[in-house]
Amino acid sequence: MAHIDIIPVDLPGSESKKTLQFSSDLFQGFNSPCRFEGSVQQLEVIGEIPRSIDGTFYRVMPDHHYPPFVQNDIHFNGDGVISAFKIENGECDFQQQPVRTHRFLAENKHRRALFGKYRNAYTDNPIVEGVLRTVSNTNIVFHRGVLLALKEDGPPFAMDPTTLETFGVWDFQGQIKTPTFTAHPKFDPLTGDMVCYGYEAKGEGSKDIVVYNIDKEGKKTDEVWVKAPWCGMIHDIGITKNYIIFPLTPITVDVDRVKRGGNHFAWQPTLDQAYGILPRRGAKSEDMKWFYANNAFHGHVANAYENEEGKIVIDLTVADGNVFFFFPEDESKVVKGPPRFNSPMHRWVFDPKAPNGTRYKPHELYDTQGEFARSDDRYLGQPYENFFLCVIDPTKPYNFQKCGPPAGGLFNCYGHFNWKTHSKSVWFAGDCSTVQEPVFIPRSHDAPEGDGYLVGLVNRLDELRNDLVILDTARPFEDGPIAVIKLPFKLRTGLHGNFVESKDIKEWNERLPRDQIPRQNVEEVIKAKAGSVYKDGLKPIMSGILQPAINGGTNGVNGTH
Repeated sequence: MAHIDIIPVDLPGSESKKTLQFSSDLFQGFNSPCRFEGSVQQLEVIGEIPRSIDGTFYRVMPDHHYPPFVQNDIHFNGDGVISAFKIENGECDFQQQPVRTHRFLAENKHRRALFGKYRNAYTDNPIVEGVLRTVSNTNIVFHRGVLLALKEDGPPFAMDPTTLETFGVWDFQGQIKTPTFTAHPKFDPLTGDMVCYGYEAKGEGSKDIVVYNIDKEGKKTDEVWVKAPWCGMIHDIGITKNYIIFPLTPITVDVDRVKRGGNHFAWQPTLDQAYGILPRRGAKSEDMKWFYANNAFHGHVANAYENEEGKIVIDLTVADGNVFFFFPEDESKVVKGPPRFNSPMHRWVFDPKAPNGTRYKPHELYDTQGEFARSDDRYLGQPYENFFLCVIDPTKPYNFQKCGPPAGGLFNCYGHFNWKTHSKSVWFAGDCSTVQEPVFIPRSHDAPEGDGYLVGLVNRLDELRNDLVILDTARPFEDGPIAVIKLPFKLRTGLHGNFVESKDIKEWNERLPRDQIPRQNVEEVIKAKAGSVYKDGLKPIMSGILQPAINGGTNGVNGTH
């Protein structure tokens, strides 16, 4: 069984006599919790924000609201928190709110952590058995008038794009009832369709994948169930006009391991990487094909399209090692930190007519050394040239003595790349800075592909705060940002985000009045559901270890075990 530190004050009605503390190594320096709800009007701006930028940049970060009670908890297990940078008339306002998931609400009521390891309900406090445990901390997208906060282990949570109020679980008017939903739905700019899916769709450890198409009117027009070769992670997908591509990473799920208190995922260094190919419309289960390549770890998809020969082109970063080092093959081995690996942009060209099981090698490698790929969303699923990355440039200086370990990894540059010219333009953020995933904003609706602005958060590690920078893609990135928006405090390392134009928010606020959207019943959603997790005589891992609070008890950080 995995080692789990237990909080001796974690029963209902107990009270801690000590103040709340985050003392784990996970929460030091720039990685210390943010835990901020509120707003800041008119942030300081150095330079000039283009007046054509009129909308809100939303991003999500994991941020533990309470100190976890499990040993070696990970960043991905933090509560989802939404930051919103509203840009209008050359000015920027900021607001931030947590996603009030069922998990957040339950812990908030008891004023302590109740949920255990990442994606492992068997390590939870029994008083929250069966409570929806997703933290909605991976992506935030805008769809038909609401923000959808996403994490692939649960359903979306809907939020108000103006106030960031959480409405509750969003099932697309009852059309999607499966327990999981992707963090990376794709929005076809030509049709307005949303292509979405869920893996482990029939429960934890299942190989089942469900794929949906939601049209621009919000109607589900396609649903197909397929099987993966193994139960693993499909974090991102690519779409073309006629196909969906599913990168299946060689990181697997073992339900027995999870029940023993182990990790949900484990890296498999001898297992292939796989790519599922499925027609977008009218597909049947037997239409799914799986192609294979040598072991590697998938990053995020820049774009995909069909070439003149009808073959599928998909571009994504692929690393030659286990990026999720905290999910090792063997949990008994201590992993001290992230390994070094290469992560070039890979271009794959697949023949959809090739037999199931065909093996492939990359068609082309682009030496980018980066991750968090973004491109011009107006050209999603179509031929394109430009993409953007968070880049790791090991030749640049880093002030370790002043900043300590780099928060979020040593992504120290933003890069602009072009497939046609193979050009490379890079801005270095500085020796005390790292960068987070950017977004691309077109200069205008009819601007050429890739012409616009790259907007992203920079971590100023020595100052414990962030800047939002704006780079002009028509200029060399080496010239630096045209505007720097200064945040007076720090945000934790985020995962994904998107830009939404003000006109779209305003239009949908009129089409979908806020008072017509149902709100979640807090007391109902946080009720435990006895027997929903612990079945067939299975006992909670924490049974017999939990104890009522006593005077002088701890607050759960330095608990007994």
